[in-house]
Order: sequence, then C-alpha cells, then structure tokens
Amino acid sequence: MPNAKNQHKISTEKIDEVPSPLEWVGRIVVGQWGRTYAEALQTCCSRAFPRAEVSVGCTGAKILEGLRAKRADLLLLALVMPDIHGVDLLKTVANERLALRVLVVCHQRDERTLLALRDSQFDGLLDTQEEPVETLVKALHMVAAGRSYVSEVFRDTVVDRDPVGVVWQKLTPAEIRVFSAIGDGTGNEEAAQWLKLSEATVQTHRRNLMHKLGISSSAKLVREAIRLGFVRILSDGKVIRPGLVFAAVKEAASPKDCGYPYLRDELT
Repeated sequence: MPNAKNQHKISTEKIDEVPSPLEWVGRIVVGQWGRTYAEALQTCCSRAFPRAEVSVGCTGAKILEGLRAKRADLLLLALVMPDIHGVDLLKTVANERLALRVLVVCHQRDERTLLALRDSQFDGLLDTQEEPVETLVKALHMVAAGRSYVSEVFRDTVVDRDPVGVVWQKLTPAEIRVFSAIGDGTGNEEAAQWLKLSEATVQTHRRNLMHKLGISSSAKLVREAIRLGFVRILSDGKVIRPGLVFAAVKEAASPKDCGYPYLRDELT
C-alpha cells in the first residue's frame, strides 16, 4: 500500500502467488472517497475474487444505497467519506446487516478514530499506509473465509488489550478507584482532592496502573479506561465512572454503604 502522500497511486500490477479465490463471494462493495483510489481497490478485489461482482461507492450515501438494494458478501470500507464518518457508516451497516463480512482500510491513527474503532463491528482492519497490496489481497481472503486480519500497528491500540476480567484481577481496589478518577483525563491534583488522597499517592497509583497495563502515556491510559468501561463519557459530555462500583464490589462492600460519598453520587 502507498503512504499517505501518494495513496492515490496504488499499484494495480499483476499479483502472483496469492491464495486461491473463495468461490462463494458473489458481491463485493468498495467504499472509498476518491474515484482513482477506489477503482484501484476495486481492481484488487476483482483479482482476489474473479467471479464476484465488485461495485464502488465514493460517498456514504451511495454506499448505503447500494447495500440496501443488495446486501454485500464483503464490504471493503475506508473511513474517510465526504458526507459521513466511516465509523458511523460501520454502525449502520452492522445494525441493518448490510454486509456479511467487513474489512476496514485505514491509515488514521488519531485518538478519536482509534477509540471509535474499539466499539465498531468489523472483521478485519488493514493499515493502508504500511501494508503492501499483496497483504490486502490475503486479508480479503482471510476475512471472506471467516477469519480476522488486523495490521500489527492497530493490534495494541484497537484489539489486543486485556479484557476487563483480566484487568480486574491485576488491579487492587485502590488502583481501580484511581483509574476511574483519572480515566477521563482528570489530573492528579483534582483526582486526589476528589478521592481524599494525597497527590503523591495518586501519582504512585497512576505509575503502577501504566506498568500493570503496559501503557506508556496518559492518553493511552484514558483510552484504556474508556475501552474497559471504568469510565463512560456520554454524548452530552457528562462523565460517569462505573469503575468506582467495580472497586467497591472487589472490596466485598455494598456500594451504597462503602463510605465514599463520590460513589454514592455516581449511583444516584
């Protein structure tokens, strides 16, 4: 795959020694803003599945129109569209069951996109900035066969993090409380006042959390808190902290009687 500067110059030369095409794939939809690049992706799909009908949509509206007219066996979708964000498009596709399998092609690594992808439904995620065309073809075959493909660059940030049950076992109740307090980006001083702890104690817990979770920055810590459900940020900007309940449960205490006024506020 090309880098971001010349992404519209994707190679369409013949690809040798790729896996045998899967015969059952009858209809593929390519969603990509930019006709030249979309047609290059279309060519790759046709080579991967020679018997399939491959159509292209360059706007979210056109993609949905085509999918609603006839469901796709495989959707190859880029996230950048002129009229709708690709993540929102993914939600519609999932809710209406418009595609049997979905492979997302993406080179964006901003916080908003990575957070949104954590909650999205797809079968494969390929980095168009780093991966060669041959990998795209193989990823198409893997996804169509019911397997998953995720580019290595996305595995740590999108999929390969510990599930909440594993994190529950790793962390102490005190660490869970601090995780919930700082999980929306709240600083150490404010979290310390809220939890009635010293700032140094909060800083120590923050450092331990980052070590236990294998996280290297505060931004990633926030992302992990949201992914795991310790913190939820609502559409109106309000923050709720279910992790405070997790901490109380781990201490085998009744949340309503645990003695933490901030937790009682969360439950009312």
